[in-house]
Amino acid sequence: MKSRRWRHGDLRRAVVCALASGFALGAWAACPPLEADGAKLDKADLQLAWRPLLKGAPIAPGAIPMAQHFSIEVQLCAGATPSAATLARLDATMPEHRHGMNYRPRLTALGEGRFRAEGMMFHMSGRWQLEFEVESAKGSLRLFDDVRIR
Repeated sequence: MKSRRWRHGDLRRAVVCALASGFALGAWAACPPLEADGAKLDKADLQLAWRPLLKGAPIAPGAIPMAQHFSIEVQLCAGATPSAATLARLDATMPEHRHGMNYRPRLTALGEGRFRAEGMMFHMSGRWQLEFEVESAKGSLRLFDDVRIR
């Protein structure tokens, strides 16, 4: 079996990518979440920040494309520290049309109060309402946010 030889610049590109993703992850993991981190919701002693990702890159909530799969990253904070709460469910509905998404997202815990929901898709334009269900030692909590898809 022939081994692949490193081309000039491969190692440099790998190091730059690893550093860039580490910096982006570190900035996102900060508590309390900042407005620059994405949409922010507060309820009781919990702060929730969420931001959509398209092909792995963060985008503005208003830039979510119609009929394309995207992901959502969620950060849960309790004051200045990551929350021990768990994102139990993330769903989206169109209240005016009385229906939800055609896909059920897969939730993954990323550690330090961070979660990712993959497989989201808004198949119609209009107002969508995101519902975040959070479980903690104090019980279940639901937070809502609206997104307009064009």
